Amino acid sequence: MIYRTESIQLASFLACQKKLTFIGVNKSDLERVAFVFEPAEAAQQLADAYFAGRVKVNPLELFEKYRTLRDLIFEAKTAVIK
Repeated sequence: MIYRTESIQLASFLACQKKLTFIGVNKSDLERVAFVFEPAEAAQQLADAYFAGRVKVNPLELFEKYRTLRDLIFEAKTAVIK
């Protein structure tokens, strides 16, 4: 099973987690891009901890992942426009 989120902030955090695999982006329409991770159960547990404020992450790694995911959004949107 996979875990999907449209939140770039949450996806950036999840991308920093070693026990998850970032599968890629899912572009369902012109406005929405979802980030996909597996395994879903581990991603859900980490997302719950994230929203509860019970997590710590290296800020440099977090912002690097954020920039990478932001670039993927741009690529996904421009690929649809072409």
